[in-house]
Amino acid sequence: MQNSYFSVKLFSLALACSTAIYSIQSHAALPVTVEPVTQAPLTSSLAVNGTLFGKKDVVLTAGISGRVLYVAEPGERVSEGEILVKMDTLPLELDQARQKEMLNRAQVNLRFHKQELNRLKRLAKSNSAAATQVDSVQNQHDLALSDIALAKIELKVIADQLERATIRAPFSGVVSERFKRAGREVSRADELLNFVDIDNLETRLYVPVKYLHYLKPGITLPIQAGNLDTPLKAQAIVTSVIPATDPRSQTVEVRAKLEKHTSQTFAVGQLVDVTVPLRSLQAKMLINRDALIIRKQGVHIVKVSPDNTVLQVPVEVGKGEGSLVAITPLDADALKIGDSIAVRGAERLTDGQEVEVQPLK
Repeated sequence: MQNSYFSVKLFSLALACSTAIYSIQSHAALPVTVEPVTQAPLTSSLAVNGTLFGKKDVVLTAGISGRVLYVAEPGERVSEGEILVKMDTLPLELDQARQKEMLNRAQVNLRFHKQELNRLKRLAKSNSAAATQVDSVQNQHDLALSDIALAKIELKVIADQLERATIRAPFSGVVSERFKRAGREVSRADELLNFVDIDNLETRLYVPVKYLHYLKPGITLPIQAGNLDTPLKAQAIVTSVIPATDPRSQTVEVRAKLEKHTSQTFAVGQLVDVTVPLRSLQAKMLINRDALIIRKQGVHIVKVSPDNTVLQVPVEVGKGEGSLVAITPLDADALKIGDSIAVRGAERLTDGQEVEVQPLK
């Protein structure tokens, strides 16, 4: 009986000690690591593919109909003003000679009719010539003037055709493709060769239309091509954003010009990897991703007050970049820039609980 009494007393004493120890531990400050809430524009990037084009690339066509005498070779580098295509000009030269003779003939007729007209006008004053004769010669005189004007116009047309018979390089570049060889008969506007502007390259890329508000002329786009070990890198400046959306792909075209000193390392038609920076127009409230606590009822963070007590703040999560994520507190007054939030040890904290702030490692 006495042994049972001592056993009950011993159990009661152990239970009291355990309750006291648990009570002390439950009120002890829990260690947490904190970081401040910051504010900055959120930046991220979008990786897309682009294709390189010469800024002045052109397909040259025949200016006249006739036989081709010369076409520059593919791969040939041609400076501005040098000859790319020559056409046979003999038919035009014969037309030009004929028109010159027609002009001389019209001028001879004009002199004759001018002299005849002056003679008849003198006779008409003394009633020695009929008025109908004067009118007839006057008409022939005027027709001779018209023939001279038409001949001069025709000579200008032939001179223009002779100039079009020789096609010169509109800029310094390279012949990338030849469609017709020397000796072929071609019609006007037939394609003869493709001439590319290798010294002024631009990349053309297509970006989803939802990112249109991020794209502005003047933005710098990093580009690279080649293998991963030794990639070719360059910078391109956005020159134009074409706000016309393709209905199927829902993308807009962006054109960016490469820096001129890097153009020689790339080729027209080459695929390149382009990084499009996406920078928000307004500053966002940013926190470390590790501070987010996800529960069934929503997402919240734990704010640590200056007196080392905590408060749960429900938030709406936005876009992220790296370790940072944008948030919007549901209560705008509950969180401000510079407030400390727990990023480690906050999973089981409740409102009003005291914590011990640990240094950030």
